[in-house]
Amino acid sequence: MDSDNHCGASSLPPVEGYVPGPPGRPATWEDIVNLPENLHAEVVNGRVHYRLTARGQHGHAVGEIFSAVRRSAGQGGGDGWWILLDAGFDIGHGSFVGPDLAGIRKARCPEFPTGFPIRLVPDWVCEVLSPSNAHYDRGDKAEAYAKAGVPWYWIVDADERTVEVLELVNGRWQIFGVYTDGAVVALPPFEDVTLTVSEIFVPKKAAAPG
Repeated sequence: MDSDNHCGASSLPPVEGYVPGPPGRPATWEDIVNLPENLHAEVVNGRVHYRLTARGQHGHAVGEIFSAVRRSAGQGGGDGWWILLDAGFDIGHGSFVGPDLAGIRKARCPEFPTGFPIRLVPDWVCEVLSPSNAHYDRGDKAEAYAKAGVPWYWIVDADERTVEVLELVNGRWQIFGVYTDGAVVALPPFEDVTLTVSEIFVPKKAAAPG
């Protein structure tokens, strides 16, 4: 950890150029830090994972959730949250991830978290599924979040128009609730945030007149 006062500051040295590691060793942050950003590379359990560039409906959902949570979660001060968009985290156990959205309680980190990667485990993460990453977000990445001790995980499916809220209980994910179009709810861990689920997603096309 850096000696400065910034929460999550990284002590990892800067890396110039990308040089693949030798066969047989776990991948590390140094193996992905200088890859092109459009590859969206992550390391989970010592293995590199790539994500395709997101579809439009994915970005729309991320933006709507970010706006709602950030506006309502005390971004400006107090005992609220820092809400981060597509930030890189070192969550330990050989995993370096970039969740679509992440939240850190200000009670844990009074100053805005810095560092690349941020060396803190988020208190909340949110992933918006795409066809290319759904299995990964529900599988290896969900396991990495649980192993790191992330308390809350939202999985948002833009095709099914659902928000699935998972709570970590005794090291395992349990479904707190699944919310669909029409729901207007306050979802944990944001007790003061009311989400209209239908507004997260691209509006449905109007039915053609009969």
